[in-house]
Amino acid sequence: MVQQRKWAVLMFHASIIIILIGAGVTRYFGFEGVMHIRENETANTFLSSDTYLKFEVQKNGITYNFDEPVLFASLGNNHFKESYLIEDDLITVEVKEFIPNPQQQMEPSSLEGKPIIKLVIAGANGREEYYLEKDQTRRIGALLYNFSDQPQTGAINIKYENNEIFLLTNRILTQTVMATQQKDTLVPSGEYKPLVLRALYSDGVNNFVFPEFNPSAKTFIKSSDAKVKNESNTAVVMDITVNGESKETYLYGNKGFPGNPSNLSFKDLNISVSYGSKEIKVPFSVKLNDFIIDKYPGTNSASSYASEVTVLDPEENVNMDYRIYMNNILDYGGYRFFQSSFDRDEKGTYLSVNSDWWGTIISYIGYALLTLGMILTLFSKNTRFYSLIQKIKALRAKSGTFSVLMALFFCSVINAQNDAHIKNAISKEHAEAFSTVVVQDFKGRMKPMHTLSREILRKISRKESWDGLNADQVLLSMFINKQDWYGVPLVKLGKHEDIQKLLGVNGEYASYKDFFDAEGKYKLQEEVRRIYGLEPIDRGVYAKEMLKIDERLNILSMVFSGSLLKIIPRPNDPNNTWEGYSSHNHDDGHNHSTIANNFFNSYGSELQKATKTKDYSHAGHLLAELKGYQIAKGGAVMPSESKIHTEILLNKMDVFTRLAGLYMLLGVALLFFLFVSVFKPGWHLKKVYYILFSFVAIGFVLHTIGLGMRWYVSGRAPWSNGYESMIYIAWTTTLAGILFTRKSFGGLAATMVLAGTILFVATLSFLDPEITPLVPVLKSYWLTIHVSLEAGSYGFLMLGAIIGLINLILMIFISDKNKGRVKRIIQEMSYISELTLIGGLFMVSIGTYLGGVWANESWGRYWGWDAKETWALVTVLVYAFILHMRLIPKLRGLFAYNVATIFGLASVIMTYYGVNYYLSGLHSYATGDPVPIPNWVYIAVACIIIISVLAYLRKRKFEILS
Repeated sequence: MVQQRKWAVLMFHASIIIILIGAGVTRYFGFEGVMHIRENETANTFLSSDTYLKFEVQKNGITYNFDEPVLFASLGNNHFKESYLIEDDLITVEVKEFIPNPQQQMEPSSLEGKPIIKLVIAGANGREEYYLEKDQTRRIGALLYNFSDQPQTGAINIKYENNEIFLLTNRILTQTVMATQQKDTLVPSGEYKPLVLRALYSDGVNNFVFPEFNPSAKTFIKSSDAKVKNESNTAVVMDITVNGESKETYLYGNKGFPGNPSNLSFKDLNISVSYGSKEIKVPFSVKLNDFIIDKYPGTNSASSYASEVTVLDPEENVNMDYRIYMNNILDYGGYRFFQSSFDRDEKGTYLSVNSDWWGTIISYIGYALLTLGMILTLFSKNTRFYSLIQKIKALRAKSGTFSVLMALFFCSVINAQNDAHIKNAISKEHAEAFSTVVVQDFKGRMKPMHTLSREILRKISRKESWDGLNADQVLLSMFINKQDWYGVPLVKLGKHEDIQKLLGVNGEYASYKDFFDAEGKYKLQEEVRRIYGLEPIDRGVYAKEMLKIDERLNILSMVFSGSLLKIIPRPNDPNNTWEGYSSHNHDDGHNHSTIANNFFNSYGSELQKATKTKDYSHAGHLLAELKGYQIAKGGAVMPSESKIHTEILLNKMDVFTRLAGLYMLLGVALLFFLFVSVFKPGWHLKKVYYILFSFVAIGFVLHTIGLGMRWYVSGRAPWSNGYESMIYIAWTTTLAGILFTRKSFGGLAATMVLAGTILFVATLSFLDPEITPLVPVLKSYWLTIHVSLEAGSYGFLMLGAIIGLINLILMIFISDKNKGRVKRIIQEMSYISELTLIGGLFMVSIGTYLGGVWANESWGRYWGWDAKETWALVTVLVYAFILHMRLIPKLRGLFAYNVATIFGLASVIMTYYGVNYYLSGLHSYATGDPVPIPNWVYIAVACIIIISVLAYLRKRKFEILS
């Protein structure tokens, strides 16, 4: 590279080495952890993020402390064996087993067994199980339990005698036999009473049950789940040997917790061992003055939270106040403090602590050089990027190939019925006036009714209109004329026949009354209750569909009741809560506003009259008064008038759904003209190209306007959830096509087919176009930078895959007559594909490390092997390999390259869909229930394999493609 003066290429390749050095410094010299502080308290220590085996040895009045960093996991042998010399005593420590999620269990044993009784209590995390062995005394919860022949004062005493178990209580207990519900009272009398298994004992505060007893058994520890989660407990089984004397012990702990010490006594010394995070001291103190949490209006969802702290450093004479919140860190004394989370009572904070100055600086220098080198690569004449552009120009000068697009056709059919719900529906004009009213949704977002009504109808029926009525008419009509709508089949059921049988309906829709029998009992009640009792992992497609239908019915019920119409601001409410119609009595303990019910009663009455008289003037007057009241009492949280009208216009345009059809039709047209150029080279397609390209440009402009409007309405970059990222990827795909393929039929066809497919997928039911509030960590300018590059790169990389597929199809149709033309087209499109892959690789590389920078600025670590980080790195490596295949002799042909671009897309699909919808991790903002893989995906993969095989066979016959 030096001899060829490829300075730009050398720079970004050398930067990778610098980044690896920075990562090594971070790995071996940096450290991090979590500091917990309560309000008005001070802390100068934090718990490490790494786990340790911690030892404390006491001998002759002297205490020796030491620790060993360890990393245990469910997979692997978890080997650890070390020896230590304390004065003249040799201590050997060996880990025998690592047990994730340990659970104590009991099994009969005739040889080594002893009497064991099982105890169950209601703990902070639900049901807790314990085992008491004969001659054992344990404090469990708030009570002391003593299982021995000798009673102990202040304890619940248990005795096993003559094959019976007895109970001696020091307090009044109620005894309830679970099977018969027979109740007795046990009073302290100094006499043992028979202990009843599976009976509930209670002193009014503490409840416990003895469900099982075995006169000869032993306990053992077994893993209940191999997966270690953040909240999981783990156990380490160790052998500790001192001067030849060995003892086994269990250590319980995990990352983020100090662990419970196990104490062992040997001759002349005592050893205390624990497993977990170790306490690290900082040379100053941090005092939490106040923890502040802001919530979205009318909800308990956090909009942002912050810690008001004071740094106390007497040695440096520092007494500094500071506010720590998401994406705003405290940097002091070589330590960085980040807002992580908070206590449930909102009176305490968790701060992530990080110390890694050198690792961060070295890594950031590498990132800067990587970016600069990649940018210079696009402009330098000594790079592959420049040579590809020159090769494309040379091919076009010879062949005169053009690019093209296509036209759009769309139709819809609306079936109207002359039913009561249609005759008594609200007029379209009044519904339009009502659609401009501001409403507060359940997530706290303020939006026009125009948006909410469409979201509700889409949720219930997967449509945005019904029987010729728009969503605003449907919503208002259902509220005032409930009886007319009870029999309308609105609720989407899907095609699951078992659900249809339970309801007694045929077809994919059911009415509200279909869900209730003649006595008003909910038909799905028992089935829904059973499904909610299942673990999420055990819920199949039927169970998940049942829960969705139950949710749709509940939403429909709230529409009938008016509780979703939260359009009345509650006066002087600190959380800016708005109210809908409430049927509760005002003495039910809730703080209901009479204004809301008075308005809905009056407004509903006027609307009912208006549906008969067709005079909406009085209802319109009430609506005007409501808008004035909203501004007067809720103006602080209301969107501006321009935002309201922009959002309504965006809804009406439905630009992304319509563009999906336009792009697909243009893609089909371009493919048609591509094959025309192959088989009918005499046709002059220049004018056709200009016409179709103008449609592409118009579509791109409309796409850009739609994204801009969504950005303006939401107040943030429009790529923070699954739907938004899809429409953004479609936009970058179109941009890449216009930049790199605008003079190639095949390239532009690939662009349109891909962009149309992406937009079509975005309109599917599992991607909701609803604009949602952001979680606190996403409220950062890094969202705009990182996600735009990361998601945008997918458009470039996908375009390369579609071009590769078209090239393989062209290879299948090669013949002796057209082999020259086909080779020129495939070669040109392969060069274009390579340009798009270079752009995509640069974007995904820069986006990945900028995500690391964001993570480092948000919670103090720029790489944690999160699923998204790992698969983003895999994508970078896969496409780096594809672009370097031309340097490998047997992989440098056109066929190998185009096949690689297609199957390399699997890494992108896994990074985007796989991580978001199937894996767990920090990148869960777009997640929900895992989306079932459609059958067409398997069919598509099979078709691609068949096309690849056929293209390979043709390639072997025509060596010019090798």
